[in-house]
Amino acid sequence: MLDEHGFRRKAYAEILEEMEAKAKELFGDDIQTTSHSTLGIFLRVVAWFLSLAQELAERVYNSGFISKATGVQLDRLGSNNGITRNPAMPALVTLEFTGKEGFVIEEGVQFKTSNEIIFEMIDVVTLDADGKGSGQAVSAIYSSKANVPANAITVIAEPSEDLYTVTNPAMAAGGSELETDSDFRERIRVSLRANPGPPTNGIITALSEVSSVRSASVVENNTMTTDAEGNPAKSVHVYCFSGIKEDIGNAVFESVAAGIQTVGEQAVTVKDLSGFEHVVKFDYAESTTIFVEVDVTVTASFPEDGVNDIKQAVYNYINGLNMGETVVHSFMYPGIYAVEGVKIAIVKIGKTQAAVASQNIVISSKEVAQTTFEQIEVRVADGS
Repeated sequence: MLDEHGFRRKAYAEILEEMEAKAKELFGDDIQTTSHSTLGIFLRVVAWFLSLAQELAERVYNSGFISKATGVQLDRLGSNNGITRNPAMPALVTLEFTGKEGFVIEEGVQFKTSNEIIFEMIDVVTLDADGKGSGQAVSAIYSSKANVPANAITVIAEPSEDLYTVTNPAMAAGGSELETDSDFRERIRVSLRANPGPPTNGIITALSEVSSVRSASVVENNTMTTDAEGNPAKSVHVYCFSGIKEDIGNAVFESVAAGIQTVGEQAVTVKDLSGFEHVVKFDYAESTTIFVEVDVTVTASFPEDGVNDIKQAVYNYINGLNMGETVVHSFMYPGIYAVEGVKIAIVKIGKTQAAVASQNIVISSKEVAQTTFEQIEVRVADGS
């Protein structure tokens, strides 16, 4: 039904009730419309297919609204405003190696984290006279889980006596799943609220359109003096959580006004329409390491790999937080209790191993909480 309040679809039971009432109006009140009568069965078959038509009409009606459209309909509404759904992407990371002088690490060689997230080389690296070298690798999975913290990739998947160590000095970036309807819907709303441009909201809008940037913040210094955080006069300091460096640099360049200085440790060279080069600077979110202790009492049904399941649940929660989000220790309990056999759990967290407690940890707007499997300790007690 469509009226001044919008469209409201009729449910199967409502349609059937109206059809039974009409049948009695036409054939008399004593006509049999029960589920065992011939007419009743016929009415129920027709009502079922009419309810499907009502559902289709509702989806067609909702497809015209960003707040209610889903799937390809939402994609098309976004494309009307020049916004496309972010695809699933692998993470990129720079790996540093030590080994025997002259050893060659070929393209396709794999390395991984302790929790089996695999990265594959896309560069060919030859170790120098000091036995050192570096090159880029890409994750085997297309997921934000591949945005591992610094120094998490330490396992040589294909061991060689001439290759001693591997690590990633900076966190991996760029990994993301296919953007969900809810995330895409919110990004469309943000984009429509402010077009990319010099104001802070415009800069954040431009960054929100960069694939795999999970969140961003902007610190402006509008004064003629250096501020308390060391940002020079008339400058913009952009902080991003995840995202590919070159894409972020281009987004900042397209949205910051001419003459405004950008600040940060990350530098990207971009060209304007005339071909002149400009250096754009920004910073990735500072990583705040979180140590976790989990004491669990378990029953006999606790699986052999239950400890790893608990670590994975904690890891997914903490590493799934965005910039500035507080680490709430009680939010880890649902994932822990989802592991079969967990009877009692006590979670303690802290910024150092010595400071863990049943507490929440407040993260600043320029930081993001991160952890690794090595920083999550699970102690198991038998409670069966």
